[in-house]
Amino acid sequence: MQVIELRQPSKAGRCRAAVAGNFLYIDGGEFSYRTSDPSRSVYQYSSTTLSIDLSQDWVNDTVVLKTTNKPSGAPLLSSSNLWYDAGRGVLYSGFAGTTSFFGDSPKPPPLSLWSFKPDGLGGGTWAEEIPANDARLNNLTRPVDGYMASGGGKGLVFGGLANYMTTPQINDSTDDVTLSGLVQFDFTTKKFTNSSAKAFNGGGTRGQMHYVPSFGPDGLFVAMGGVNQSTNQQFGFDKIWVYDTKTSTWYNQTTYGNNIPESRREFCTAGVNSTNGTYEM
Repeated sequence: MQVIELRQPSKAGRCRAAVAGNFLYIDGGEFSYRTSDPSRSVYQYSSTTLSIDLSQDWVNDTVVLKTTNKPSGAPLLSSSNLWYDAGRGVLYSGFAGTTSFFGDSPKPPPLSLWSFKPDGLGGGTWAEEIPANDARLNNLTRPVDGYMASGGGKGLVFGGLANYMTTPQINDSTDDVTLSGLVQFDFTTKKFTNSSAKAFNGGGTRGQMHYVPSFGPDGLFVAMGGVNQSTNQQFGFDKIWVYDTKTSTWYNQTTYGNNIPESRREFCTAGVNSTNGTYEM
């Protein structure tokens, strides 16, 4: 594990973040920074996992980023999943995502799943959890731009796209393949299931899903926003989709209020329990 110095100005995007213990872990994605030549910038994909200590106070000028290099063979992806198994303190990545146009534009790796075990100090160890030749991955396709979240002992992704930058078996002359299924990874059994995402007609991409632990026996997953792949129109926030993993049931929920957010894609979500029995996102 190393401590890195931020280059100014620097930017990062298409990464994923999750809180594990006292640290925020940031994985994958792409970054850019200015060189000593003001007219030249460097663009590259990430090969490391970053962390920020949330037990310490900091501002942008003082934040300390710790970095853990990924081992050889680990997938280097943008817009990947970062599922957190709170019971075992393990992060999972590599199932979803796309390779980058930046750098040497690597070929997409075979579909697999990797785990990251934090060490409590901002670092940790990456290991291949399910290799590419494992039968548990049969009939599954790596998605990008799907709706992803984790909680209640599961990691979920539904919808999204597949193309030549996500899947080695797809050539670059093929149009994007719309994925409409719901894939669940059970943190206890370490098995995948693939079922129909009945809430969507035509598939959805570039929206967000968020786990709400305070409702239902196993919590609920709330999906919102994004794009309807069959119409290329953005979903409005006047309707959201709720999935109950306990009963494997989808619900279409109409929203109410005077300030319903405008439709959008590729946005961020965060949430917290309130003190009055609601959940704020």
